[in-house]
Amino acid sequence: MMRYNISMSRKGFSLIELLVYVAIFVMSSVFLVSMFIIFTRIHVRQSSLNEVNSQVSFVNDVIQRLVRSSSVIGTAAGAATSTLTLRMASSTVDPTLVYFEGGVIYLQEGEDEPIALTSSPLAVDDFSVTKYENEGGYSFVRFDLAVHYDAESEGAKFRRTLSSAVSRASAATFDSSVLPNSSASYDLGSATKSWQNLYISGGIGIGTQPVAAAGIKSADDIAFTTSSVGLILVAPNSSCYRLTVGNGGVFATSSVSCP
Repeated sequence: MMRYNISMSRKGFSLIELLVYVAIFVMSSVFLVSMFIIFTRIHVRQSSLNEVNSQVSFVNDVIQRLVRSSSVIGTAAGAATSTLTLRMASSTVDPTLVYFEGGVIYLQEGEDEPIALTSSPLAVDDFSVTKYENEGGYSFVRFDLAVHYDAESEGAKFRRTLSSAVSRASAATFDSSVLPNSSASYDLGSATKSWQNLYISGGIGIGTQPVAAAGIKSADDIAFTTSSVGLILVAPNSSCYRLTVGNGGVFATSSVSCP
């Protein structure tokens, strides 16, 4: 009877090899996890940055468009304020306000309800508007905006400031009556900045309503600052005479060219 000896060779990992493999796996895992954390932080940071830039650009575009299309910048010149007041040609959106309240910038057109121009998680820290008079040109406004991305994660927090300026793009035009919001409170021009010419197709009322076209009616005195000027009247023969007064209160007339 024949016998066979079959020897089988068995191979396995040695302890050193196993430790090497485990070390390589741990190092690879740590590297991958670290890369994942870095990519996540970059993504969160970029998302907050995109959100801040998007809303800031939107506010900037809205203010630029409104100022350029306005008829008058109603905000007082030279003083910083948190409200931009614009007078518009259309009565449905007049006046238009852009203002800062409670960490949000709002837009209100005419009698409509205010609309929020910014939203969470963006929070507005400051909004300041200053009007400047450009002599011989259109008025312009400078606005400063400071915002931050409101988040619990430190990596998502982001702050940005914006300073910009814009001027009106055309002369003031109105399609309705121009009325002050308070009677006997405001002037048209001043002693140092006067209007050049006044063209009126109807009557003029000074202190009262006009009584006829091209007529002037006043409830107060009409004064002349020098004695060399007076009231020019037209005679029936179409000749013109200036009516003045002497030191004794005696009236005198002199022939002048008709205006």
